[in-house]
Amino acid sequence: MGENRRRDLFRHLADDDADDYLAIVACLCDTLASDLSAAEIADRIPGRPLTAQVVEQRCRRLVEWGNLTATRPAGVDTDTDRDRFRVSVFGGRVHREATAVLTARDGAREVAREVLGLIAEDLAGLADAPGTARTDPEAVSGLVTSVFTHHRTFTDSIADFYAYLADVLARFDLSGDEFGRLKTLLLEYVDLLDGDVARHTPVIAARLDALIPRLDPLLAALPGPPVPDGIPVARPAGRTRGDWEELAAWYAADAGPKQLREAAGQALGRLLGHTRRRLAPTGAGGSRRADLLTLAGRFAESSDAQAHRLFAADFAAYPSRHLLLGPDEPDPRIGPGTSWWDADPVPVPVSLRERGDRSPRGHSARVPDPTPDRRRIAALAHADTEARRAAAAELVAAGDLHGATVSAAARELLLDRLAALLARHRTLDTAVRVQDSDLGLCLHAAPGPDTVVHGPDGDLTVHAVLLRATAVDSWQVSAL
Repeated sequence: MGENRRRDLFRHLADDDADDYLAIVACLCDTLASDLSAAEIADRIPGRPLTAQVVEQRCRRLVEWGNLTATRPAGVDTDTDRDRFRVSVFGGRVHREATAVLTARDGAREVAREVLGLIAEDLAGLADAPGTARTDPEAVSGLVTSVFTHHRTFTDSIADFYAYLADVLARFDLSGDEFGRLKTLLLEYVDLLDGDVARHTPVIAARLDALIPRLDPLLAALPGPPVPDGIPVARPAGRTRGDWEELAAWYAADAGPKQLREAAGQALGRLLGHTRRRLAPTGAGGSRRADLLTLAGRFAESSDAQAHRLFAADFAAYPSRHLLLGPDEPDPRIGPGTSWWDADPVPVPVSLRERGDRSPRGHSARVPDPTPDRRRIAALAHADTEARRAAAAELVAAGDLHGATVSAAARELLLDRLAALLARHRTLDTAVRVQDSDLGLCLHAAPGPDTVVHGPDGDLTVHAVLLRATAVDSWQVSAL
């Protein structure tokens, strides 16, 4: 089937009888490697009163387009009414993709940012797998498939997310609650996503660079397709050197991560444009006497409760909340929930503070360069990471934690790792452990006497659990 011929696979989606075609293909997709006659298909379609003759006609058209394949039972010569039908390879693939699009919900798709950490862990598991006598081909194949499946999931979800943002930001009618939700989505979620990308992609890129030179033993360790030679088989991604080189090229610093940072910067810049448009005056400095008289009349006609709501709406006198405005914010850790009492003062122009005039004067200000803010965020993230590593080193140095005296930061890290361990192992009948390859910390827990950890502001007691901390090599992540 050529390229032009395969375009016919999509004809049934735009046909006047598209619902009938979709129901027929869905019925055949559910049978898996078996064929059905037109009468059997008509009986299995729920809620659609289609006769066998109508189903026969629809199936003939689907066979012409390539979505179905017609087969004839043994002993039947010319009676075409007894033909049986099964879904073709590409017909089933088109149906699955079309069904996913037709049943998808509107709105922003959540980005699967958690898979970046799983990709890093799988690459760490592949680091020493090739070339060892204990290499399990099935285990190696599973790790390879997991790496490329997670990468495809992340790239597909990130493409859908930014496509949604582009559609929304292209509108000029954003206002009210919709604009507020979009601002929260951009300022919180995009920043969170950018932080995850900045934390995980350098690790993934480094492990891919170390794995590429030793790729031949890895590919040789993968099991071959379970079919005889000569039969064309579409193998999963990761079975050729080209797949790995493309993956390494995507995670290079000037490729995929750079595109994500540029997309986030463009989205924030367009949001600032919407904000300036909302704050711009409706006129060119004219009198507002008529508007003020209208507002005074509304106050005179309102009850006390309505007057309070009208005042809050007109003068933006809402409860104290700090407005996070993107790159202009000096401290990225200040969010919408931060009180004005704890946040730094926000500069207000003199004309707005003294005269209540929002008319722009002078030249339009240039969009600020977000590079210093990115560097400040990176420095804060680096400082936080170093503090956590120091706390992990303190716990490793303590070893057996019963009776140990640790700092407040080390105790908080211990509680965090203990929570992760208890979330994974609900009951501690045997010795278990949880490890963090980025911090080089492995926490062991076993049934036993209480563990008491001393701190500068009190003692931590873990009942009936014996805790011990050891170091772990960040390049060797073993399954728990």
